[in-house]
Amino acid sequence: MLTNSHPVDQLVAIRAQIKALQEAEGALKTEISKAMGAASSLVGDEWIAEQTLTTRKGSIDEKALRAAGINPDQYRKPELPVYTLRTVLKASRIVA
Repeated sequence: MLTNSHPVDQLVAIRAQIKALQEAEGALKTEISKAMGAASSLVGDEWIAEQTLTTRKGSIDEKALRAAGINPDQYRKPELPVYTLRTVLKASRIVA
């Protein structure tokens, strides 16, 4: 991390690192899953990867509820404030 750079610039650099790491993670997970096949685990030199299958409930079909005369908004939890921090290349905002 560049400690002498502006915090906004550090944030963008870290996000790029995170993206690269997530892509590498995805590729490794795919490779491990293929190597594992139908087995439930794969043994490495120091670690063991264990693969389990779980399920989770699907989302609610709002269109189907509305078609059935039910307003899904009546059953929603209250809205919560969410702050989103976006970064924009400074040069793209400079008007010549």
